[in-house]
Parts: sequence; C-alpha cells; structure tokens
Amino acid sequence: MRFIFLVAFLVSGHFITNAQCNGSEPVINFGPDTILCQGQTLALNAPPGFNFYQWSTGTTGPNITVTTDGSYYVNAGLIGNSIILNGNFQGGTTTAANNFTTAYGPGTGGTYGLLSTEGQYAISTSPSLVHTNFSFCGDHTTGTGNMLIANGASAANTTVWTQTVNVAANTDYVFSFWEMNVLNTTAVASLQLFINGAPISGIIPTSTTACVWLENAGVWNSGASTQAILSIVNQSTLTSGNDFAIDDIYFAPICLVTDTITVNYDTVQVNAGTDLLFCANETDTLTATANVDISAYSWSSGQQVASFSPTTGGTYTVTGTSLNGCTSTDAVNVSITAMDWNISQILMGPSDCGQTNGYVSAITSGTFADPATYTWTGPGPNSPNAINASVWDNLSPGWYYLSIESNGCYRYDSMEVTINNPPIASVSATPMTGIYPLPVSFTNSSQFGTTYDWDFGNGSTATTSDLSGQNMTYDTTGTYVAMLVAITGSCSDTAFVTIIVNDPPVIPPTVPVSLETANVFTPNGDGANDFYTFNMENITSINITILNRWGNVVYQSTDPLFKWDGKAQNGVDALPGVYFSTVSMAMYFSCQIS
Repeated sequence: MRFIFLVAFLVSGHFITNAQCNGSEPVINFGPDTILCQGQTLALNAPPGFNFYQWSTGTTGPNITVTTDGSYYVNAGLIGNSIILNGNFQGGTTTAANNFTTAYGPGTGGTYGLLSTEGQYAISTSPSLVHTNFSFCGDHTTGTGNMLIANGASAANTTVWTQTVNVAANTDYVFSFWEMNVLNTTAVASLQLFINGAPISGIIPTSTTACVWLENAGVWNSGASTQAILSIVNQSTLTSGNDFAIDDIYFAPICLVTDTITVNYDTVQVNAGTDLLFCANETDTLTATANVDISAYSWSSGQQVASFSPTTGGTYTVTGTSLNGCTSTDAVNVSITAMDWNISQILMGPSDCGQTNGYVSAITSGTFADPATYTWTGPGPNSPNAINASVWDNLSPGWYYLSIESNGCYRYDSMEVTINNPPIASVSATPMTGIYPLPVSFTNSSQFGTTYDWDFGNGSTATTSDLSGQNMTYDTTGTYVAMLVAITGSCSDTAFVTIIVNDPPVIPPTVPVSLETANVFTPNGDGANDFYTFNMENITSINITILNRWGNVVYQSTDPLFKWDGKAQNGVDALPGVYFSTVSMAMYFSCQIS
C-alpha cells in the first residue's frame, strides 16, 4: 500500500545507502485493536532505527500516548541519500551553477538593492544583502552558507525552483525543503511541492516572523515513472510582502514501515439517581442506571444490586462495572426525616342510637419537630366532612380517619364510633320441625330493644313492646323463615329462625303387621334354635328389653334384626330358666278421616 502524507524530519544525520525495504528494517506491531476505560492511556511505541516517524496525530517522535477514541497509525521511514544536485545552493550564485531552473529572473537591482523587483531571485548568505528592507538571517544548514532568496511574484502557481532527476520505478521517495520569511509581516509566501506537475504536499505559508525556518515535505511513489520533475511552487498572489528564502532541498528514496491500531474508549457512565428525601416511617428506593450494559453494581453500603431501599441517611456511592471491565462511579444523597413521635392511643365515645353525640380523640407520644396538624375525616373513607383538631365530637356512628402531619411527615390511624347499647335481636322456636298441623312456640331473648316486630313467614305478623313469647300453628307443608326485628329508636337488629313442616307419613292399609317369636331357645351352639329373635313384618323400629324372673335387665337392643345368644350384658351365659321381654315398636299405618 502506498501512503502520501506530510512528514517532518531532519535530513542531517546517518542515512542508509539502499533505502528500499529489504526485510531487515525494524518491525512495528501495536497489537490488536483495544478498548480502554475512561482515564486510561495507551502508549504506542515505534522501535528505534528509523530516520523519521510520522504519526496520524502529526507527532514526529517515535512514541505517542493515546487518550481518545480513534485509529492511530505511524509511518516510519528509512531515508537514502539525496539525489538533488546542489540542494543547499553552495554551487554558486546562478541557476546553472546550482543545477536548477526557475520562473523567477535573476535580480537586476534598484532602489532597495539587488532584489528590488518582484519575481526575481538571488543566491546569497543573508536576505539583508540583496534588499535593504529584508532581515539579516543565516541559511538553514550552517547559518553562514548560501540560500535562494526571492522577491515573490504576484502570480499564483509560479515555479520558484525545479530540477529533473532519474528515479527507480515503484519506489517511495521523500521530497522536502526548508522555507523562511525574510520580513516580519503577515503578507507571507505560500509554497507547495510538485512532482511531474502534481502536488505532493499541502500549501505551507512561511512564518510571519522573519528568519524562522519551516520544513515543507511530502512522500511520492514513482509507480512506472523513471524520471521526476521536482518543483517548488509559490501560490501567493500578494504584491506587498510575499518575500521568502528556501534552502536544503532534499529528494531521496525511502523505506516506509507502518502499523495501525484502533482504540475505542468504554463510555460507561453510571447514574445513582436523584437525591432522596423521605420520612422515617416510609421507604424509598435507590436505583442505579447506566448508558451501557452493566455486569455488576456495588454500593458503598454493601449492596450488590442495582436497586435497594436505604434505611439510614447519608451519601451512597455506586460503582458500575461494564461488560468490558471498566467502572464508573456516582453518588447520591439520602435524607431521612426523623419522626420522634407516634400515635399512642385513639379514644372513642359511642353515640346513642339515633344521636350524634359520639367523639374521637388522639393521644400522641414523643416530640414534634414542628407543630403538628391533626386532620380527621369521616364517617367513611370518602366522606367530605373534615376537621383540623385532635378531638372531634358530636359524631354519628361510623369509621373516622386521622392523619397527623409534622415537618412534612405523616402518621395515620382510624377509629369506629359505635352505637351505645344497640338492640340485639335473638329468637328461638320449639319445635323447629314436625308434621302439620304444627304448633310452634317462639321465645324472644333479645336485648336493649323497646319494640319488637314479628314476621312468622306464613303471612302472619305481630308487634310487641316486651319480651313476651309468641305462638303460631303451621297448617301446611313447607319451610318457613320467621323473623324478629328488635328496635330502639332508629336502631334495629334482626334475627331469624327456620321452621320445617312435613306431611304425615302414609301406610298403605293392605300392609300386614306381624311379630312372631319362639317361647323356648337353646343357645348351645348346635345350630338349632340357638338364638332368641322375632320374625317381623312392616316394623320400622324396635326397643326390646329382656328381664330375669327377679326383674333384672339381662339384655337390651334397638336393632330390628337383633338375635339374643343367651349371654347377659356382662358377657356371661345366662342361667337356664324363665325370662320376660318387653317390646316397643313403630310400624307403618294409614287412616282416613271423613
């Protein structure tokens, strides 16, 4: 790859004879592209052994320090011997003696000396010797040698110096010279390098200060060319000023060695969030964010998460580590307003039924940072009623809500104003189930009532002013919900009891009822007549008791399928003898009344 760029170097010193790269030149290797953290620097070092170094930053030394993003390269060169003839103008005072040509004419003299006319040149050891207004300056090489001094022409693109040299094909060359202003003026010459009619450098103005030498240089690759027309051209069109000197023109083959590295800075920025201010009975959250993905967060208080709720005031510092291992830190202040007070007790006075004579009151403990504001609302959470006081009286029953504010902090509580001795309804019934017609007795065991409204669920109602019971007969099948309302003033309470009335059972008249049993049995385990039992038909239940002759109970059963095995209730075989039995039973039956 061929590079065309400006280089700055000193042509004095040691040069190599064969300047083309041959594999023996030093190697430059910056390593792979890299990522740096903010605040880090990277030293890029080109090895020694080159005649010049030209960095992308403009630095001409062997080393640079990287502090910002970018692609950085160096072109390091080994310079051969110059092939310019008399580049330092020591050959004489004419172009022929110094082997160059120029579009400027030789000085013809005049009011100010040899170079009184624009577009003329002279070879001399000091500008002051060829023009009375020019400064006394030494040449670039020794301070006492020759230089080319010009009273600049006002036509742009005027060739100041040109020389033709033979070159090797496909070879890099460096072309340079030194330029100087011969007056202390801002009207300076603007000089540029050309090879074969094409510019190879920028337009470099001379210094505005007289006698200051500046280098102008460029690199050129010969390609297929075997001859180079080297030119120094003045692009200034100024008629006043535009006076300059040139010296030490140099053209030589070079070996260029280059390397490039791209450096990117990790831009991680962590934000700890806005400062927090909250009250001691509340919570708030610190949340760290970042402009890139974060592998880990670490807070000065020990938390290893992005978000947490602080419990003490102070300055919290968070450090975020990016995926590249770079860190960023930010801090946030947390202020927690102390609340050295509390609601220790809420008092309540009940309201009489139908009255508004209840009250609520708050008692606090501790010390307020500034005077407290008490606000009660109610009854109910959405009531528009409110009062700013610690005590609120003349209240109806219901819930009342309190907030106390001090120094911007709040505590909350609530209390229900109840009814003083409200009526409590209570009712019972005997029986609660049966077949019709079913007479039922109701008992009123209510409290604090003055009037009682009865609804028996069958369309019948009653009102009493005492706790007297009530009687009601239910004549039809159904389920009846009887209701008792106990009333005191505008307050009431309700109780219920359920009565279930069934149809009478019906036994078909054709169903026979029978009960048969033996009067002797032998419980000896021989498989014949071992049990005393009944053969029953249409019997729904039975209760049998067997007595000995002295009237003592030896066996009892309610199982319609019972079988007595002759053992007494204590498990001992009964003695042979005469025993008596009493039997009660239920059976199906039906009847018709006409």
